Amino acid sequence: MRLRERKELNGEMGMSSMTDIIFILLIFFMMVSTMVHPSALNLSLPGNAKTTKKPISTDKLDDIGISASGNFLLNGSTMDITKIRRFLEVNKARNSAFKVGVSPDSKAPVEKMVQVLDMTEGLAITSVLHLDTE
Repeated sequence: MRLRERKELNGEMGMSSMTDIIFILLIFFMMVSTMVHPSALNLSLPGNAKTTKKPISTDKLDDIGISASGNFLLNGSTMDITKIRRFLEVNKARNSAFKVGVSPDSKAPVEKMVQVLDMTEGLAITSVLHLDTE
């Protein structure tokens, strides 16, 4: 009786189809990522000397402060955020170029600062952020 030779099984797979799939997925995710709009604050970042505007003078700006405990201050007096919003709305209605300064304490909660910046962005008011670097 004649025995047949056993053929060895080859454990390798062709990878050309795998690279095609990866390429198609890469194109898909690149196209989808351009459609996603992040929900973040629109902050003006410093540019080079040619594009930098003249700095805003902060001497005459109304100041919104945030204490370390998270309390809001308008020109030095403690005030509720709803009253500050109303103050901003009234002044924006009077002057379309109305600007405010935002001065958080170095230990103030970040959420409070974002709340103020988001409020000024929603009212289309230019806000100047004063960070204490001490």
